[in-house]
This record gives sequence, structure tokens and C-alpha cells, in this order.
Amino acid sequence: MILLLVMITMMDFHGIIYRGVKEKKDADYQGRISDINPLILRKGIISGSWRFIEFKSNGNPQKQYRDLTKAAGSMNQVLMSFFPDSTFTRIHHTGAYDFGRYSYDAEEQSLLLTANRKTEELRVVTETSPSGKQRLSVEFMPGMTLSLAQYGEPMDKFREDPFSVQNNAWRIKPSAQETKQQIFDRLINYIGHNASILRAAYIREQDFISWEFSKGIIKVYNVGIGIVPKNEVPQAWIDSFYSREDAMECYALFENYLRNARHTKHNSGNWVKDDYQILADIREGLLRWQKTGVRE
Repeated sequence: MILLLVMITMMDFHGIIYRGVKEKKDADYQGRISDINPLILRKGIISGSWRFIEFKSNGNPQKQYRDLTKAAGSMNQVLMSFFPDSTFTRIHHTGAYDFGRYSYDAEEQSLLLTANRKTEELRVVTETSPSGKQRLSVEFMPGMTLSLAQYGEPMDKFREDPFSVQNNAWRIKPSAQETKQQIFDRLINYIGHNASILRAAYIREQDFISWEFSKGIIKVYNVGIGIVPKNEVPQAWIDSFYSREDAMECYALFENYLRNARHTKHNSGNWVKDDYQILADIREGLLRWQKTGVRE
């Protein structure tokens, strides 16, 4: 699933099209798309988040395949998340983000991903790793596969997943300069996303928590929430705004609130749970502040 659009373009340029990956107009699928295979959903194979882990090529690829092999092998940081309402999100370590809907073609035994009015068709095989965890093996050309390992198990309430469509509106780059209200709404959604990372980690009893796919201005301590220095703000976070000026306006809004608002202490003995609650308090406090003009 790494650089799929690049791969498709390159294959088309070389006259190489394989059934494992192809683009079609939505109308081409009328009458043969079903919602995702119920058996796949019941087993929980697709739902959850998946991380690229390996690129495999059987034998010596032909010369025209070598650029694809190099690209797939080097660009190894992408996160795919699938949800029971047939939506998916895809996030790259660079901050690039897209989302859409997925379905299952029972006739072709392939997964269809539709985003930005384009549909990708992927031949997907499920595997079990030696450790017993599920993997997805995606064949995009004969003898060439991408393997993905489960990064996060499905949440009971999938809209509370950190990588659900609802929790990632802050990533969508606007086409024009935003109003103060729109920048505020983007900050609220971003804080909610970070809070959901902590809540999901607590519920899942994760051994580690990563912000690799959620780089931004929130700094998490044990116990406490702060803000990263201005000169260390990740470019991936800035790029989600229309301009750097809009990003810095959002930064100032969050920094102002942290410095001037009253904050409730939390000390449950579990820093993940406490930091989640602090972020939830900050989010609610900002919403009240906007409504009443009083920092609580």
C-alpha cells in the first residue's frame, strides 16, 4: 500500500497493468461490489490499524520493476486503518493523509479503496505471523507483495479510535486561509485526536505509545501536558494548515490557554489515564472559554 498512486502511474507508463492493483471509475464496479465480506469483519481481520513492515520480491525483478522495488522498500512508514462503517484512513509519516471508503469484491477476492474519486483494487491475503498476530499481504504485481502487521486492535466504539475519520479532520489541508473559528475547530479536533491516542492505549493496555503518525505541538509528560518549543514544531503539523501563519495562530491559542487557565490535577497512579483526562479537560475548557470568554 506504499505509494500506490506512484506505483500505478509508473506501471501504466511502462505498459504494465496487473489485476492486483488497478484504478477504475466507480461505475465500472456497479453490480459487483458488496460491502466488505461479512466473514472478514466477523473475524476482525480487516478492522483496526495496520503498519507496513515488509516488501517481498520473488526472484530477480525485471529492469522496469527495479524503481518500484526501491520505492516500496524505502518508503516504509504508512498506517492504514479500517472501520466497520466501511471507511478507512491512510497516514504517511510525512503527514500526508487521505481517507475514503472500502469494500470487498467477492468475485475478484480483492479489497477496493475509494478516495478522491479514484478506486484502487488490491489482492489481499491474510497471514498469521510466528507470534500469532494477523498480517495482511497485498500483492500489487506478480511475485511482489507488501506485508502489513496490526498496529492497533479495533476499538469497541470505532469512532473513538485515534485514526478514525472523525478524529482526523485536523489533518485535512484547507484550500484557503481559515477564519479564527476554523482554526479553533482544528485545534479542538487535534486535541481530541491526541486524547484518543492515550485513551486507546489505556483501554488496549499497550506496552508503548507512539506519536509517529501524529506529530504536532502537544508534549506529553509523566504526568502532565505541555507544548513543544516554537523552533521544534514539526513541519508535518504546519503543513496541515493553509499557511505557517495559520499554524502559528493555532499554536498561540493553545499556548495561551496552557499558561493562563486553571488546571485540575489528576493523580490516579496511571500516567496514561491521567494525561488523557488532562487533555480532555483542556479540550472542554477551551470550548467553555470560547463560549463564555472566561478561562476556567
